[in-house]
Amino acid sequence: MDAPQAQPPVFHSIVFPSLAHESAAQPRADLRDVFHDLFLDQIFDAAYGGFAPKEQTTLYTVRPDEEAPYRAAVHATLQALFASPLTGLDVVRYRQDTMRDLQQDAVWRAMQVFQTGARTMRENLRRAERAFNVIEGQRWFLDAVLAYGDAVAALHGALDAAQLQSQALRALRQHLAALRASPGHTDLVAQAKALANDLAKVRYAVRVDGGTVAVLQDPAEPDYSAAIARTFARFRQGEVRDYRAQFTPASGLNHVEGMILDRVAMLHLEVFDRLARFRAEHDDFADARLLRLDRELAWYLSWHDFTQRFTRTGLRVCLPELTTQRGQIEANDAFDVALARNLVEAGQAVISNGFALRGKERMIVVTGPNHGGKTTLARTFGQLHHIASLGLPVAASSATLLLFDRMFTHFERVEDIGNQRGKLQDDLVRMHRILAAASSRSIVLMNELFSSTTLDDALELARRIMSRLCAIGAVCVFVTFLDELAAFDAQTVSMVATVDADDPTVRTFKVVRKPADGKSYALALAEKYGVTRERLLARIAP
Repeated sequence: MDAPQAQPPVFHSIVFPSLAHESAAQPRADLRDVFHDLFLDQIFDAAYGGFAPKEQTTLYTVRPDEEAPYRAAVHATLQALFASPLTGLDVVRYRQDTMRDLQQDAVWRAMQVFQTGARTMRENLRRAERAFNVIEGQRWFLDAVLAYGDAVAALHGALDAAQLQSQALRALRQHLAALRASPGHTDLVAQAKALANDLAKVRYAVRVDGGTVAVLQDPAEPDYSAAIARTFARFRQGEVRDYRAQFTPASGLNHVEGMILDRVAMLHLEVFDRLARFRAEHDDFADARLLRLDRELAWYLSWHDFTQRFTRTGLRVCLPELTTQRGQIEANDAFDVALARNLVEAGQAVISNGFALRGKERMIVVTGPNHGGKTTLARTFGQLHHIASLGLPVAASSATLLLFDRMFTHFERVEDIGNQRGKLQDDLVRMHRILAAASSRSIVLMNELFSSTTLDDALELARRIMSRLCAIGAVCVFVTFLDELAAFDAQTVSMVATVDADDPTVRTFKVVRKPADGKSYALALAEKYGVTRERLLARIAP
């Protein structure tokens, strides 16, 4: 007896394999601090802000965005996805595989064509709802169904011809095949095409006599406009201005045109009765999964378009390897996406860096001169891990990253007079919360801790915190002015922001793996800007 054939997976979504995975991925933590410190809010706005509903302002009026409800729905979907880092490798790989398939030119174009068809469908449905004349609304509804049917057929044809590897798009292809073969969809498309064909055959005549307009059966008269054009063709002298009135579909019918249409329907009762029944019987004609597909495609397509601005300048992005185990975290040619966006727009070069934690190494301590790229490296580390956990390509040529359970940031904050705590106490309270919640799969990013206290106290407090984080086993990046911390223990990696070898006042923004050197190059800077003790005394001498 033959073994039963495995059933193909049911298509649920291109971002979640199933409803169970989707429910498990709902946001569970407040990420406002993380988004603020890592500039993830800026990255989201740059990549997906185009979906935020906006008013369209003309010279004299403010016209509402007709796509506002759709844009709001997409924007809300993307916000929820961006703020929900995944903790399971299966969903991350599901999305990565989907992105790989989407990066095929034929598949990418097919998805864009599908989105265009979906947009046309939405536009026609809006016109159907807004139409002053009932029959006009029914006709726009028919056009919406035709656009939907064409979009479904085109997408299925493209996916059927593609070499797909991802579970998502293979399940989508199976879903499209089943949908197109279903009696409901087949009947819907056949009825719509037959109606459109029969409506195109409707002929009638209009007689205008002063203020009276009469609608008559088609008298089958010849096309006099063609005969007139032939007669006067001999007198034509070059191109002339076209005085014909142009009608735009968006303008709709006026009341006279609407009354003419009503009387045309009275002359052709059968076809217009069918049109009315079609509108009434097929209100929810569109497949819910395909409507969702239209919204979720923005997750991949918009991110791809956003990262293309970097790859066009020679920077690279990749789909990283992810692991839940200790062992190796590494990235090559990585860069801060938020900073790179500003630099690319300004036509400036983007400096990339790499980092690695191998074996038992769990903490990177970054030291070096101010404004040398230390904080940028910490932000880059956090951005890479957050974006990787979403299943999207990251800003590096290659990367192996930790699929974390939670990410924590402790960056400098402006002192809040509302909490009645001093700067040092506030730092300690925030750090205590992080230590209480962190696990061996957590990532902790710290930037210039305890700058408000004495050097000895800052060093003692930092060592205690590092000891606690090492005991927890969390992965950490610690940006600090305390060089003594760079050799804390065997699990600690030292990285140093470097300067130009010929001019120590020039920052290279390269951060390299090497022991801390204790150099801040303050004297070189003071000399460059003329604020050494000797220069100052010379300037104030009587």
